[in-house]
Amino acid sequence: MLSEYAVEPAAIGTDWNTFRYLIEKFGADKGRLISRFPNKWERKVIQAAKDAGVSDVKMASIVERLRTAKHKVVDVNRTYDHETNWVDNAIREHGNRPFRAIVCVDAAVPCAEALLPDDCFDENAFFNAPISRDIARTSDDIADALLLIALVAGEIDIVDPYFDLRPARGNYTGPLTSLLGKLAAATPTPKVIKVHFRSHDSRPPPNILAQNAPALTNGILPEGYSLELYEWTEVPGGEDLHDRFFLTDVGGLMVGAGLAAARAAETATFTLLDITHAQQLRSRFSPNSTVYTRVGAAVRIDANGNVELF
Repeated sequence: MLSEYAVEPAAIGTDWNTFRYLIEKFGADKGRLISRFPNKWERKVIQAAKDAGVSDVKMASIVERLRTAKHKVVDVNRTYDHETNWVDNAIREHGNRPFRAIVCVDAAVPCAEALLPDDCFDENAFFNAPISRDIARTSDDIADALLLIALVAGEIDIVDPYFDLRPARGNYTGPLTSLLGKLAAATPTPKVIKVHFRSHDSRPPPNILAQNAPALTNGILPEGYSLELYEWTEVPGGEDLHDRFFLTDVGGLMVGAGLAAARAAETATFTLLDITHAQQLRSRFSPNSTVYTRVGAAVRIDANGNVELF
C-alpha cells in the first residue's frame, strides 16, 4: 500500500526549496516513505545542507522538519557499504529489494527507476502514489499492504468488529501471522499489537478467552511481541462500531472488507487516512473513550504463551 523510496541526501539537502518541496511529498498518509538509507540518513541530509551553505535560519528549519518526520522515514534494515558512494549502494540494494524509485542528483544513473528531484511530481509514473487500492484477501497480500506503515509505527491498533481468534469465525490469524513474521524479519524492535472488536453474546468472556488464547495464538507471535485483545460495545445513540481500520501513531488505513483472509479472488479496499483523522479514530479506543465502552478485562498474550488480564 505504501512505497519505499531511496532519496539521496544530496538530492534533498543541498537546496532549501527542493528540501521543502520533497519532504512534504512523503508521509504515511501520502503513500510514500523515504528509506533510512543509510541508517543515519537524516544526519547525511543535514550535512549536505551545511556543505551547500544553506543559511542558519533555513538549516534550523531543516533540522526541525527532519526531527518531526517520523511518519516519513522507514528503516527496513537495508545493507549499506560505507566504502562506496550512495548511488552505487542504492543501485545494489534496488537489485536485491527494489525501491519504488531512486531520487538522486545524477541524471546518468543507469536505472529506469532513477528520478531527479524535478521529476518528483504526482503525474510521474514512478512517483505516483494512489492512496487507495484493492488488495487481494490472502494473508500475505494483506500483510504486504500493511508492512511499511507497521514498520514506521511505534503503536498499532487493529479495529475489526468481527475479529476472532477462533478459526471457525474467519481467518484473522493468517494475515496477523504473516504480518508479524515480516515485521520481525525487518526490524529488531518488537511491537505490541492491540486488537479492538465488538462485543457479542457469542463471544467467550475474558477469563475463557485468556484460557484459550495461548493455543489459538501458538506460533503467531515472534519473540518479544505481544497481542492485546479489547472488547467494546456501542454507546446507546452513539457511533456504530462497524468500520475496519489499521491505525498507528503515524497514520492509518481503512479496510473495506476487514482484515480476515478469504479467497484469493476476493479483494478488500485499503484507503490511507489523513494522520490527524487516524489519531481521532484511535482515540475512540483509548482508556478514556466516550465514543465506545470497554467490556470486561483486556487480554494480553506474549510469544511464550503467558496471559494477563488487565
